[in-house]
Amino acid sequence: MAQIIRAGEGEILGAAAGCRDRFLVNSKDWGGRLAVVEHLLAPHSIAAPLHRHTLEDEYSLIIEGTVWYQAAGQEYVADVGDFVFKPRGEWHTFWNAASSPARVLELICPGGLEEAFRIIGTAGPDVDLGPLVEPFGCEGDFAATE
Repeated sequence: MAQIIRAGEGEILGAAAGCRDRFLVNSKDWGGRLAVVEHLLAPHSIAAPLHRHTLEDEYSLIIEGTVWYQAAGQEYVADVGDFVFKPRGEWHTFWNAASSPARVLELICPGGLEEAFRIIGTAGPDVDLGPLVEPFGCEGDFAATE
């Protein structure tokens, strides 16, 4: 069924001062093939600690602002219109070091990882996320996150 999700619509989870996630395509509605999430990065915020996932690839299109990435031990800067590929199994993280907001359109293939984003977006500050996201093939390295 065709549908339109209007600007500003959709479920949004996460702290306004950090990374909020706007859920656009839920993989459970599309046979698990794809998920699409818009990351809304506040100024001077990190999206996630250094992490990797083993079940899916992520494709990110920068749609507002500038986003910094660390992947495979290298640091990169991506601007509006840039497309970033984060293959499964590769350690990575991304953040907004600028004084203005940034937005990233994230395609996740196959889908499923967006459910981990929901858990993270609703977890309290003292929750150990490791065991909660492990069933999604994720692991984080908080010590290596700068």
